[in-house]
Amino acid sequence: MAGMWNELSRTFSEVSYYDATPIIILAATVLWLLLWSSVSRNYHTRDRLPVPPGSFGFPFIGQTVGFILSSRTSAGNRQWLEQQRDKYGPLFKWRFIGYPMLTMVQAEGNKWVFQNEGTSNHIFWPFQLASLFGPDSAIVKSGEQHKLSRRYLNAFFDHAAVSRYLNSVERNAVRHFADHWQEKDELLALDMTHLYTFSTICNLLISLQDGPQMDELLEYFDRWAKGLQCFPINLPGFTYYKALKARKWILEMLGGLLEQRRREIADGRVSAGENMDILSSLLTVPDEKGNLPSDSYIKDNLLLILIAGFDTSSTTLALIIYFIAKNPHVYEQLVQEHKLILKKKRDTGREDQLLTKEDISAMKYTWRVVQETLRMQPATVGSFRKTTMDLEYKGYRIPKGWLLNWNSHCSHYNPQYFKDPFTFDPSRWEKPPVPFSYLPFGGGSHICLGNEFVKIEMLVFIHHLVRRYRWSLIHPTEEIVRDPFPRTRSRTSIRLTKVTN
Repeated sequence: MAGMWNELSRTFSEVSYYDATPIIILAATVLWLLLWSSVSRNYHTRDRLPVPPGSFGFPFIGQTVGFILSSRTSAGNRQWLEQQRDKYGPLFKWRFIGYPMLTMVQAEGNKWVFQNEGTSNHIFWPFQLASLFGPDSAIVKSGEQHKLSRRYLNAFFDHAAVSRYLNSVERNAVRHFADHWQEKDELLALDMTHLYTFSTICNLLISLQDGPQMDELLEYFDRWAKGLQCFPINLPGFTYYKALKARKWILEMLGGLLEQRRREIADGRVSAGENMDILSSLLTVPDEKGNLPSDSYIKDNLLLILIAGFDTSSTTLALIIYFIAKNPHVYEQLVQEHKLILKKKRDTGREDQLLTKEDISAMKYTWRVVQETLRMQPATVGSFRKTTMDLEYKGYRIPKGWLLNWNSHCSHYNPQYFKDPFTFDPSRWEKPPVPFSYLPFGGGSHICLGNEFVKIEMLVFIHHLVRRYRWSLIHPTEEIVRDPFPRTRSRTSIRLTKVTN
């Protein structure tokens, strides 16, 4: 055997390069044919795969009208999507303003969309929404542009930065209750939470205090926000037209603030340091490459932060008031939790001091109440991604250029993930939810930038609310609508009873 091996080795060693060339070419050809056959087979297999079931409906417009109209109900288009799911399954196609759309209503579909963001899909906004947000808004960017855009803003909304805002948020809350709740027997909760969250975020962003200028800004901002969920008819008298006009006014107002702040910085009237508002920081603190953001970037993203820290949180706070009133046992548990926090402050000699990070951490049940409110009525129920290549998922072919729609409201009400989903039950949050089944702040690289800030903003408000009042609903049977964010028809009208500590 050894002799045979030696003979073969000697034979091959004597083969010259030119003698081996045909063998090499033949081997390379066979290898290429095998690879081509495999790729071709996979390509044609994918090409033969069916697209997901569903209906594209009418040419171009598809089911756009039904989808938008259904989104104004308390179910936030959940019922419309569930009807499609019951007909076609958890993965179905339809058409939205001319685009083929694929909606996934389960957690695993949400996961697939978010985990492939930046590789096989990117963020997509219908043109009317992109026009309202602006070309430099971080929310419309994708890939490296999105990373760069968020890099400027992340420093203001990471956990450490948000902790620095705690005292400012609480001082505003104390002032708010003293100015707007005192001596009142009845009020509209949504109007109050609007004032609280708007003044809080305006102070943080641009050091704007309560007064005529803030009232005017709030009026125009409300007009702008209504354009986020309407038909894009850019003609006088229509909501979308008014929203675009409101955006123009807001940008002009912010532009004036920019120029004024630059002069104040140049004159030394604004000092550097942790107490700077976000506007001053954006004008003076460069990124790691030494660059400052453009004026267009600053204005578009101040507008974005306004909606992230104001409108979504104000509607959620009003609904928290609504759900607590409908569930008296929740109110009693909240009172007990905050009594313990106050007792600990007294026992440690901090009775007259502001809340600390440790006090916020002790509000565990309070945060569960917030989580459950966001499950039942998330401020936003979904968004879109656009495929950048042909994909295969669950045995279906998803062509390049299709839109992918994740929807939190469907998974939030899926009994597979949440037992008795129509019951308000904060105790369900004692255990973590199934991953990607709970998405009140979105997911992926476009997850809400200000979710840590919103958490503090809400917890501080609830702390001072339950210390001072108990309340009941004046219209306990009224329904919830969306315009574009969830609210009760009466803006949550409540009757107040002052509590004596």
